[in-house]
Amino acid sequence: MGALADVLGVSADAVDFVDSGVEEEFAGRDWTAPVLCTQYALSGDLATRLDIQLQGPVDPTFGEGELATALARRLNTILFWDAQEGAPSTNRLVTPDGLVTRARVTETDGPAPTYTVTYTVDAVEAPVPRFPMARVQLLPEIYWEERIATPVADVFVAATAPDRGSRADHPLNRAGECLVLWERLVRRMAGDWAPTGRYPAESYLRDLRTRDHLAACHTALAAPGPRDSLAAAVEELDEVFGTHTTDDGGFLVLSLGRAGPEVTGDAWWWRRRPVRVPWPDGPVPEGESPGAADGRPGRGDAPPGATPGSA
Repeated sequence: MGALADVLGVSADAVDFVDSGVEEEFAGRDWTAPVLCTQYALSGDLATRLDIQLQGPVDPTFGEGELATALARRLNTILFWDAQEGAPSTNRLVTPDGLVTRARVTETDGPAPTYTVTYTVDAVEAPVPRFPMARVQLLPEIYWEERIATPVADVFVAATAPDRGSRADHPLNRAGECLVLWERLVRRMAGDWAPTGRYPAESYLRDLRTRDHLAACHTALAAPGPRDSLAAAVEELDEVFGTHTTDDGGFLVLSLGRAGPEVTGDAWWWRRRPVRVPWPDGPVPEGESPGAADGRPGRGDAPPGATPGSA
């Protein structure tokens, strides 16, 4: 594969290229070659997978993303690689002109007897003309996995450990989980939505629902010690939230399709908007969730009991 050899800076005969569908090529493979490249045929939006192994004297000065970018430009095609973040379905892609974005790729098993898997680019975080049917939206599953420090929640969880039961639905366990999620939001805000500068609207709405749950957790705690500890932790985080939001009377969340009673009730956090809204203009993307309205996990939300990334 001349393009791969050029990008890696090796001679063409240093690359042993094999098509997985041709048994004779595997039989004649040179396993000592500096570069081993195996091609696998795919179906659907993805046509080919390349398995590239470097060994011996090949020591590239770039990583997987840089290799994909150089190859995409050289081959004039779009290349995907494992994003190593978020759900297994999330990948990064690069176009020939150098656009890099993240994508959700789904797999569908075909009918018997072959059960051939079809790959579909379901959503992308930036428009890619090659995939006109892909929705353009931020991918919540990626932001769920980002590592965010939660020192206030960590202190609360450690301090209340002796009072916590073993059941997952124990009020203290639920309070600790919700406190982590609420702190992850306010730390993002305080850091201007680092590390990416963006955050999905549906994830923001989920976090506001989490604040609702924290209020319910406080009511459910009978012992004054843990209840006071939770109140103090929530108050500290609420202050950070208030610093990085402004009162808009609930206009923002109403524009995202939230019900009026939540905005006009006692939950003041629904009536505030981030100083800088971190998602693209427009409504919440289609298919975002039934969860935006009823609290159940929607597409891209983590399953119940899942733990987000933390530092």
